[in-house]
This record gives sequence, C-alpha cells and structure tokens, in this order.
Amino acid sequence: MQVVTIIGLAFALLVAVFAIQNSAPVTVAFLRWHLVDVSLALVILGSAAAGSVVVGLLGAVREIGLRFSLRSYRGKAERLTQDLGIAREKAVSLEEEVARLQSETQARGREIEAARQRAQALEVELEATRSMEILPAPQDKAEDETGGGGETA
Repeated sequence: MQVVTIIGLAFALLVAVFAIQNSAPVTVAFLRWHLVDVSLALVILGSAAAGSVVVGLLGAVREIGLRFSLRSYRGKAERLTQDLGIAREKAVSLEEEVARLQSETQARGREIEAARQRAQALEVELEATRSMEILPAPQDKAEDETGGGGETA
C-alpha cells in the first residue's frame, strides 16, 4: 500500500511540474462551455484532479461490491458451519446406532450358535436313544408309498 502511495505522489509531482512549466493562457471549449484565457496549468491540474476523482469513485464502487460479496460469503460460511455441526452430530448418532446394531447382531449370533449347539445335542441324544432301541426308527417315505406301511420284524 505504501508503494502505491509513493508512486501516486511521484506522479502528482510530475503533473505539477508539467503544469507550472506550461502556464500560458489558453481557451478551452467543451460541448457548450467556453473558457477564455485560462491558465494551462489550471487546465492540467483540473484534468488530473478530475481523473483522480473518477478513479477514486470507481475504486469505491468496487470496494462496496467486494464488501457485499464478503458479507454474502460470510453468511454462507456460517450456514455451512451450522450444517457441518449438524452433520457431525448425525454422524455421531449413526456411529452409536451402528455400534448398538453390531452388539445386537453379535448377541443374536451367540443365541443362534447356542440354539445350533442345542439342536446338535438333541440330535446326538436322539441317535443315542435310537441306538438303544427305545424309540422305533422313523419309516421312510418310500415304504409308505409302496404300501409296506406296517412294521417288519
């Protein structure tokens, strides 16, 4: 910023020196305006001042536009920050839900394994009972279909 100020002051000094060296009276005409016997130095300095005012106004308009954009982006950033917080909370609750479901799945898996072991134990007990001939062997479906439905000794 200081470099721009130094360059601006140097340019203003050059314009002032140029204006002082060219101080002859001139006639200036612009549209319907006519200025007679005006010092060329005043015309040069007035033109430089008008140019700096225009540049300043254009810079101010740009600055105002940038401030509005900045305000808009800050609002978006705040909304996105809130959305991020909500998403993080939801992620935490979903992780808790996943952990709960995993523990339920593991518990159900243990229940199924215990039921499978009981079924195997019952099958072994049934086979043992059959081998001791306490219970009769089940009849095959093939025998039922052929008509040999009675017991054979």
